[in-house]
This record gives sequence, C-alpha cells and structure tokens, in this order.
Amino acid sequence: MFFKALIAFAILAGCDAGPERPVRDPAQSARLYQQAQQAIKGRRPDQAAAALEKLLAADTLHYEAALTLGEVYNRQKRYEQALAPLERARRLKPERLEARLKLAQALDLLDREAEARLLFESLVTAFPGNATACMAYADLLMTQDQPDARGALDQYEHILAVNPRHYRARSGKAASLLRLGDFQGAAIRLDSLLSERPDDVYLAFLLGSAHHHLRQYEQAVAAYKRAIDVLPPASPQRTVRQWNLRLAYMEAQGTYPGDLEPAYRIGLAPLDEESPVRFTDIAAAAGVGKKDRGRGIAWLDYDRDGDPDIFAAGIQAPHGFYRNDGDDAFRDVTAESGLLDPRGGWAAIAADYDADGYADLFTTREAWEGLQANSLYNNQGDGTFVDVAPQAGVAGLDDSFMAVWADYDNDGLPDLYVASGITRSGLPNRLYKNQGDGTFVDRGAEAGVDYRGRVLGVTCGDYDDDGDIDLYAIDVFAPNHLYRNEGNGTFTDDTHRAGVAKPGEGSYVGFFIDAEGDGDLDLFISAMNFYEDIVQSRVTGIALRPTRAYLYRNDGNGEFTDTAVPAGLARSFGSMGAGFGDIDYDGLIDIYLTNGGPIMSRFEPNILFHNRGQLRFADITLSAGVGNPGKGHGVGFADYDQDGDLDLYTTVGGHYPGDLWANSLYRNEGHHNHWLGIDLGEGRAIGARLRLRAGDHVGVVEIGSGPGFGSTNDLPAEFGLGRRARIDSLEIRWPDGTVEYRADLKVDHLHRFAEPQ
Repeated sequence: MFFKALIAFAILAGCDAGPERPVRDPAQSARLYQQAQQAIKGRRPDQAAAALEKLLAADTLHYEAALTLGEVYNRQKRYEQALAPLERARRLKPERLEARLKLAQALDLLDREAEARLLFESLVTAFPGNATACMAYADLLMTQDQPDARGALDQYEHILAVNPRHYRARSGKAASLLRLGDFQGAAIRLDSLLSERPDDVYLAFLLGSAHHHLRQYEQAVAAYKRAIDVLPPASPQRTVRQWNLRLAYMEAQGTYPGDLEPAYRIGLAPLDEESPVRFTDIAAAAGVGKKDRGRGIAWLDYDRDGDPDIFAAGIQAPHGFYRNDGDDAFRDVTAESGLLDPRGGWAAIAADYDADGYADLFTTREAWEGLQANSLYNNQGDGTFVDVAPQAGVAGLDDSFMAVWADYDNDGLPDLYVASGITRSGLPNRLYKNQGDGTFVDRGAEAGVDYRGRVLGVTCGDYDDDGDIDLYAIDVFAPNHLYRNEGNGTFTDDTHRAGVAKPGEGSYVGFFIDAEGDGDLDLFISAMNFYEDIVQSRVTGIALRPTRAYLYRNDGNGEFTDTAVPAGLARSFGSMGAGFGDIDYDGLIDIYLTNGGPIMSRFEPNILFHNRGQLRFADITLSAGVGNPGKGHGVGFADYDQDGDLDLYTTVGGHYPGDLWANSLYRNEGHHNHWLGIDLGEGRAIGARLRLRAGDHVGVVEIGSGPGFGSTNDLPAEFGLGRRARIDSLEIRWPDGTVEYRADLKVDHLHRFAEPQ
C-alpha cells in the first residue's frame, strides 16, 4: 500500500499547470470564463477548452476555471489532459469535494485504479457519509478489474446511515448482495425497491436473476416477465430478458411452453441436432461436484494406478484433488497430497517435467486476482506434491493467465510457455526452457516469442509438420500471433502469411486439432462476446459482429482459410474455455465450449459441437445433456472409467464471490464404434505426434497439455475408428525426432510404448 501511495503522490505532484501567478486582468478572466460557459452550453467543447486554457495561462489561481477545464477534458475523453487542471483545482481548494472527485474519476477512466482508489479513500475519509463521494467510490469498486462488492456494500451502508431512503444506495446494496451470494437478501430488497418504482427494468431483471440462482423458477419467471413488460419491443435488452425467461422455463419444466404469450416468446434458430451419445452428470454422486469459482482442470494419473485422477483449480479457494477409486467413485485427497493451497489458481496443466515417471502440475495465478506467484507442484512419487516454483524459476509475478507445456527444442523435456499481461499490458510472455535439472530459464526474448500485449491464452502444435512445435498467442484486444519454430531455438512471426490473426476482439481460447481428418492440424479460436450479441446470434444462427468463433483450415502450404461459416461455428459465444475430444469415436474431433460472463444475470449453457465430417459441426448440447448453465471455464476429456469412451469434467464458477456453481462430471453412456489408445508416458510424451491410418481414414494427434482454459485432457491419446475393426499403421514421432512404426495393433485396447533409447 505504501508503494502504491508513493507512486500516486509522485504522479499527482507532477500534474502542475505551471507556476502560480496573481490575476493580471480580472475583467479579462471574467470574460474568458463567460465565453467558456457559453461554449459549453452551445456544445462547443474545443472553444470552451481554448478559452479556459487562455484564462489559466494568465490566472493560475482561478479555481472554477481549472475545475471546469478538467470537466471539459473528461467529457472529451481527454483524461490525461484533465489531470493537470483538476490537480491544480484540488490544491487551490483542498476543502472542496468536486476537484478531488473529478480527479479520481479521471484516473479510474485511465485504468489507474490504484491511484484512483487512494484518492477515493481520502475523499470518503474527509467527507464521511457524503452520498456523492461514497457513490462514486462504490462505482469504482464495482467496476474495477477485480470488483470489490464487499467494499462497495460498505459505502452504500455509509450513505444509508445518513439517509435510509437513498434510492441509488439501496439499489446498489441489493446488487452488492447479489454479487456476494446473498440471493435471498437481494430479492427482499429488490422487491421493496420495485414497489416504489415498478418500471425500473434493471432491478426487475436483477430480481429475476436472484430467484434464478435460488432455483425459485416461478418467481424468476414472474420477474423476467416484469422486466420485459416495461421495455420497448425493439430493445436489444428485451431479447436478453426473453432468453433468460426461456432458460428459467427449461430448467424448471424441461420444456418451453407452447402457449406462451408472443410478448415473452423468443424464436431461436434450429441449431440443436440429435446426439450420437448421451451423458449423465454424476459429479455429486462421485464426490467431485466442487462448488467454487472454478477455473482450470487437469486429468492425470498421479499415482500410476492406471486410471486418471482429477485436479480442479478455483480462484480464492483451495484446489480440489480427487483420486479415482473406480466404480464412479472419487476420493478427496487434496489435504493429504499437499495440494490444499488456499490461493487457488487459474490454469491447471500436467506433465512429467523432470522425467521421473510421475505427472507434475503447473498452475498460474494472479490475472485479475492481485499479485501472486505461480506454482509448480512436483509429484514426489509417494502421493504428495511440493510447490517448487521459486527454486525452479517459474514463480514470477507476471500477470499470468494461461500456459501450455511444449517441448519447443526437441530435447525430450517439456518446456513451458506462459501468457502474461492481461491486466497490465506490456508484460512479456514467458518461454521457460526446461534445463533438465529441475530448473527453467526464460528464453522468450531470444526465441522471439516474448510478445507484450494482453494475452489470455496460448497453445501449440506442429502446424507445418516439420518436426518441431509451433506456438500461438491469443490477445484479447489485438491480433493474435502465430510463431513458426525455426528448429534452432528461435521462432518467426508467421501470423499474416498464415492468415490467422483474427479480425475480432475478445479471443479467449484456442487449440490445434485435425478437424477434417486429413492429417494436418487446423486451428480453432473462440471468443468472449457481449451477452446481447450471444442471444441475438442464438436467435439468428449467425454472428452479428466479427467477434465470433473461427475455424482455420490448414491448407497444407503454411496458410489457413477460415471455414467457420460453412462449418456452422460462426456464431457469437461467451466462451471462456474450450476442449476437444472424439465423444463417439467416429474418427472426428468434437468441440466443447464452456460459456459464461462476469455479469450475475448472465446465463449461457455450455455447448457441445459434434463433428459431422466434411468440416461441418452440429450443436447437440440439449440431446447430449451437457448444457451446464453456469459460468463454465475449464474442461478436460478422459476415459476415467476405462469403458472405451470419453467422459468430460468441467469446472464452473463466476467472476463474483457469490456466483458459485457445482462442477460437472459427465459420464459418457457409450457408443458402438472401435477405438485405439496409445499411452506414451506422462512426461516425454509431451510434443509427440501420432499419425494413424486405417483404410481411408487418417488421424493425427499431438500429445499436449494446456489448450482451452489452461486445462489438460488425459495424456494417453485415443483414436476413434468408427466401424473400422483394424488399423493399417501407426507412426509415432517422438519429441526428439525419433520415428517408429507400429502395425496390426489390437483395437479397442490401450497400448503402452516407451521412447526408444
């Protein structure tokens, strides 16, 4: 706190408009100030600013001119220029509220939250109970990168202690309680407020959300209808309310009423198709229904007993670690394994980085949660883990988000590529080279992949099939970057030649998959969209803005073509995570999107796309039974029950402390196709490339850890064969370049191979 205060003081001290001088011509000052006021009334801000600047050049002690100039700059969104006159006004009359308030707001709008917060804290201390100061501070606390609903609630309480009938403070208190998870308390207060102002559509919508979270669907339906009634027919918000109303009906009844009045009905594009498989959520019965603000998930056989176990990260909550005991039962071993870390985490990626035969775990930390070190949990081989990140050299406070294991130098040791800069643009991505002695060294700069932006996701794949792993960095606000591995420890930015920069914003997740079964890796990217866009896309079946999902088909010449439109994937989603796996073993990779957003009243089911072949995907969410309505994040596929089909585990949890949902373990109820499993071990397998041929079918799988929302599929690779009962050949290209061939392998069986010495 002292360091932040020191920085804030230094910055503000530099916001000086020049030496103070006495008034030279009071009459001229009055004329200029009057001109500025007339220009403001006439909506001529440039003229107003010019007059005020001239006035202050002659009269630096004119408080009203300094304050007004700052306000004019703020209205023009010239926030940097607003700082100097507002700081001058604050120094001229420190006992006044206005300048300090406008200065704090300008700093907030410049994303200088720490400085703004310090000023607001001084304001509410100097003016205790002042409604204007407390409301402005509460607005900052509710909208900053890491919202502080508890702190905002305190400010509303200060106002209400002076004026119990203050409407905005009462409504803010209700919204804070909603975000903190006191849904009943929020509902009571929202009901009271709506009795006074029945046309407040926002509060009616919040009331529907509170009842929705309480699973009081009848009350939720009534509140959503109320919110619809007071909106004009053409309002985009009306469609959102109709969507939430539909979900409430579906969750309560399993059907959408056919006799629902037209004003409440939403017409959806016919997107859902019949699923070839069915899933059943057994998380609660299996003991893995962790309920927190879930983030990344990793499948790993940590105890080498032959079946995969579950690691589930969650922010501001201890990890969950579950040992697979068979028969759909898992045992919570978080405490005894040494993974009961109260800091939680974001990414959850597994690999045997030290080649001792036991899978280890890496989790990122910080992002929007404040400065905290990353963790590298080393598997001790006795059922326990130890965090060795500091001594390994990967604990850095780098504003980390997602990460991926990638053996970029083909030495048989998994290296680590970490996304950085999401809340503080300018921090570089890290490429940690595994030195083989338990330590890592950052080679990002010399490798040419230390991109400085606001990177949410990273993934990897040998897209040009030249024997080395390439990297892809996903920027939420700027073009993404594809880095081609030159095979000498360096990379070339090949984004524009390849055509995979993506034009839209909001990209969160992506991964390389062989989407069409032609033997080369395609690239899938999804994005986080505004709620209104998502609902409109669901109504129309298309994306209404460039911010959408992309499926880049690998053309085999180093270039890609976006095929999302014919593939049926060019829609707007709220994707925060995504995973892939062949759910019916037909030989084609399917895609699962985990959806959600920070707003408490936002409800978006996860979506499962079945690959129909010929680069066409069908939405089978409803018929497959995997449409979790909570805020989805991590997802990982694994055949946890060893019955010859892929199951999936997804973590669920929102941005706010009260937005809690239970994680889901969806058990695959089976299919009738053949498959082939390949286990190359937990460590040196990372980066291996497998190519299978079975008749007319070609399948390519790369062993990796980290795609999607920093999650890990079970590391053994499984090929779907459809009705093919035999394979012709299997090519294994190990990370060090060694290639071996296998033939006539038994199908419907997991084969284990060790890397040739």
